[in-house]
Amino acid sequence: MTDAPPPPSPFLRAVLRADAFAVSTAGTMTLTIVLLTLLFIDSVVAVVAAVVVFAAWIAVGWTGRRYERMNR
Repeated sequence: MTDAPPPPSPFLRAVLRADAFAVSTAGTMTLTIVLLTLLFIDSVVAVVAAVVVFAAWIAVGWTGRRYERMNR
């Protein structure tokens, strides 16, 4: 008999919702357009913002996959 995993914290729940959006077709298209737009704006601030968005996208995806593996 295995115990059910504890419910995720509110922060983790928000991260998992962001992951669900990011892996959807609409989410991937939106994030790609945002990243390309930021990269083509000829500004250091825009490039830094693109790097931050991309890093957040990777972190959210990694967290979502890790949570999936833990609950199998």
